[in-house]
Amino acid sequence: MKAKFYGKKISGILTLLPQTEYSFEEDMKFNSLSEKQNKKLQQTMGYDKHRIFKNDSCVSKIASFGIARLFDKGLLKKQDISALVVCSTTPDFLMPATANIIASELGLSDDIFCMDTNQQCSGFVNGLLQAFMLLNNENMKKIVLVTGDVIGRTQNRSDTSSYPLSGDAICITVLENDETNLPVFFHNVSDTASYDALVFPSMGFRVLSDEEKQKFSSNKYSVYDSLEHIYMDGQAVFQYVMQKVPKYINETLEFAKIDKNEPKFYFFHQPNKFMVDKLAQKLEVPHEKVPSNVVTYYGNSNSSTIPVCICHNAKKEMLNSTQKCVLAGFGAGLSYSGVVMELGEFDFCEMMITEF
Repeated sequence: MKAKFYGKKISGILTLLPQTEYSFEEDMKFNSLSEKQNKKLQQTMGYDKHRIFKNDSCVSKIASFGIARLFDKGLLKKQDISALVVCSTTPDFLMPATANIIASELGLSDDIFCMDTNQQCSGFVNGLLQAFMLLNNENMKKIVLVTGDVIGRTQNRSDTSSYPLSGDAICITVLENDETNLPVFFHNVSDTASYDALVFPSMGFRVLSDEEKQKFSSNKYSVYDSLEHIYMDGQAVFQYVMQKVPKYINETLEFAKIDKNEPKFYFFHQPNKFMVDKLAQKLEVPHEKVPSNVVTYYGNSNSSTIPVCICHNAKKEMLNSTQKCVLAGFGAGLSYSGVVMELGEFDFCEMMITEF
């Protein structure tokens, strides 16, 4: 799917991080690898630290705190919010939508449009698509996009394929129409035949077959079998990112009719440092244009890694100037979503450690 929009902008990003931080050295104690193997894994993947929300935290509570902070600082007004879009794999409840809960907690107008979406690794970019479409309607003011999870506490600490890279973050992104009317290019590809490469087996209503139970509880990377944690076929995901994603990014650039050297930044989803660096190499784009350090400092926060990457690596640029950027999410689904757009002159670009 390809779509073109005009006059849409991000006016600010607030990244909310957990108070609790773990080091990779602490995590090493829980897996069956030798110290040498762990150190090699750390060096290759870029693991160092990650943050996990507390057990009593939930998406609505953290997001409401962040949006209320924007109200208090005069960076956002209640009456300017036309829609609230939440992208999360860990909603408060299966129903109602977490967006409705946030709207209730903040005392927002009954006229506000609320919706939840669950798009995992491509969630931020797909959330932008939802915001772009909403902003195409008359009388729309600002769209608030909430991304992220409270998923870290559910992970198996012995699983070296997923736990060391898991990290929590909730990001609040504000979007609105822009008088400059510059084009925004959106591109999505869904490789659904490989949906089972990344699965949360126990978090739905599907009754698993014996074959599925055997596959998803594989102890290849873990000390013990479990269906309660994320299953990932790491090799399949790696091959997807290396073989298909570069092609899709080039197609996104072609759709936008720009050369690969033109964007100031490529803000990619951050599965780990190794994969992002390899992706930059495949694209033949300078590494300084492709930040890959998010997992090193914060872990993989799923649908929030792109805004975390922006806030951590380009705050000064986002506040003081505008630049053409490529944003791309890829992974669970398996799916790819990319956007080419101008980013910058934000009203705010902030990261904060919360009490959650």
